[in-house]
Amino acid sequence: MKERLITLGLAIAALFLCYALFLPKPPPENQAPARPLSTDTGTAGYQAAWRWLNAVHIPVISLRERYDHLLSNRAQRKTGNVLITTLPHKLPFRPDEATQLDAWIERGNTIVLAAALDDTPAWSLGREGRLVKDVGRLAGMTLDTNERKESKQNGAAAPRTFKSALEALSRSGALAIEPRGAHPMMKGVDALQVTSDLPASQWFATPVNNSGVLQVAQAVESGNAAIWIRRQGMGQVILLGVAGLFSNRDLGAADNAKLLANIVGWSLEPGGAVIFDDAHQGAVDYYDAEAFYKDPRLHRTLWWLVFFWFVFVLGIQRFRAHPAAAQAADVTALVGSSGDFLASSVTPPTAGARLLANFFNAIHRRRGSREDGSPVWEWLASQAAVSRDEVRELQELQTRIQSGRRFNLPRLQNLLCQLQGKIA
Repeated sequence: MKERLITLGLAIAALFLCYALFLPKPPPENQAPARPLSTDTGTAGYQAAWRWLNAVHIPVISLRERYDHLLSNRAQRKTGNVLITTLPHKLPFRPDEATQLDAWIERGNTIVLAAALDDTPAWSLGREGRLVKDVGRLAGMTLDTNERKESKQNGAAAPRTFKSALEALSRSGALAIEPRGAHPMMKGVDALQVTSDLPASQWFATPVNNSGVLQVAQAVESGNAAIWIRRQGMGQVILLGVAGLFSNRDLGAADNAKLLANIVGWSLEPGGAVIFDDAHQGAVDYYDAEAFYKDPRLHRTLWWLVFFWFVFVLGIQRFRAHPAAAQAADVTALVGSSGDFLASSVTPPTAGARLLANFFNAIHRRRGSREDGSPVWEWLASQAAVSRDEVRELQELQTRIQSGRRFNLPRLQNLLCQLQGKIA
């Protein structure tokens, strides 16, 4: 019983060590914040927008592949589509993806970049390091803040005052956005509103090339632009400075839904579709290691394997309480085992020929002649102790061995032992 308890403890320790070293620990679903997915019904999800568009018979697609799939997908229309993607991404896009996305936009499609610049949702924490770089690459704009602009103009980094910190903290509530001038996309939109979970900075954008950027809306408090439009080939890029404008929580606030309807009505062509970028928020159809380890079927399978392993270790295996005492080697058994091994490895003709050669070499050694295993029948027949029948029988056995016929190997061994005793 003591041995089984020790084995149980060691098995539990081995499982714990394997879990601690090799298995990733994804956060539980109830603790992970809602993400901007078309299937997510949480505050940051797009399920409300998905159902609304679907109810008015506007085709909606959940993109679960990388951006290069947009050009190769034959099921969707080549132009007149609207892609909604929210940044920061959970799965960063690759450089070749961005190139493919540019070609897709230039063909005559629209991308709506909802970037967490002027708001900070809870789901974006830990992923803001690439935000500015990714937004600048996809939007084709250079992003900067008022603080950084002032520090560049002064030639030194401006210290962050207590007042500016309080102002940033105050912006963690509702952020109001208003139209800036007349534009078809802002028709019927008087005010927009989005809720920021945490403080955020105020940004402004400039194009990286000579293409113009149209600022169609601005933040009420700071006056900085919050929505930009830039033409790219036959298509266009719409950059929203907030990530949660069309989320489940804020879609019904102010005129947010009206703005989404205007974007779709202004950009979508007959036969086109509104595409939600779920792939870069973690919902993919290809292999995803994090989703694999979060799959409950994997956990159930592992628990069943652990259960059967414990049954095998503790129930089937036999435990020896005390080691057996050492026993002296049996010489007879050793010789018998060696003989059985040789008998299974050496054929009877080979063994018989070797017995005869050893017997005749012993006679040559006694006579002082060359030990080549050649027969000495005349010398053997001249021995008074050896009968003619024994010599004749030995000659017959040698003939059988040389011709490959069957012979009695034990009889050969016994006969040679008898002759050795007589001529000794």
